[in-house]
Amino acid sequence: MNKRIQLFFSLLIILLFTSCFEFIEEVAFNKDGSGSTVLTLNLSRSKSKIASIMLLDSVNGYKVPSEALIRKKVNDVVTKIKKVAGVHNVKSTLNFEEYIVTISCDFDNVAVLNTVISNFSSKKDAKAIKEHKHFKFSEIEKVFTRSHHFNFGKEVAKAKMEDRKILKKASYTSIYRFDSPIKTFKNKEAKISKNKKAILLKLNAQDIITNKKTIKNYIQLEN
Repeated sequence: MNKRIQLFFSLLIILLFTSCFEFIEEVAFNKDGSGSTVLTLNLSRSKSKIASIMLLDSVNGYKVPSEALIRKKVNDVVTKIKKVAGVHNVKSTLNFEEYIVTISCDFDNVAVLNTVISNFSSKKDAKAIKEHKHFKFSEIEKVFTRSHHFNFGKEVAKAKMEDRKILKKASYTSIYRFDSPIKTFKNKEAKISKNKKAILLKLNAQDIITNKKTIKNYIQLEN
């Protein structure tokens, strides 16, 4: 679990012991399969607690990183993403007043998107993401699929009890936008917009970990 979060969240995970946070995954697809994505880690609901923790040298045995170190870690991820063929316009923001981190980019196709996502994982998991194709988009069949190969409950069970507590108030939100209206979708927890060109899924992290709910979805677009 820690390795998977390390590239993007490891220097922030220390701040989450008493915090609520939300991970937001936004992807906009064009008809040809290209698109853009914005990944956001939002800790603003706990900004007062985090600001206090940032004044400490360590918490629960973990060294508290400086703002400079956090910036460096995020910049390292951005640098890796910029090297991916088919990726353009890579940007990042770090808001230390609200404690919100974003990384965004444009991609040429869904295979490139999978490579971008893999940069937030260990080498082993990065390879699995590419093989299992967490994101699929068929231009011909007009089908978008969001999948994953992780057993979240098993991974969390490996973490320390103190580390598991940070997920109790965590949430995951995905927003996918398309040029064509959505005809059908399989995840019953998801909701589509009035124009049927966007779909939102918001889940509590605990429900994902215990397999009560899933981030997976199969979306059929209209021709």
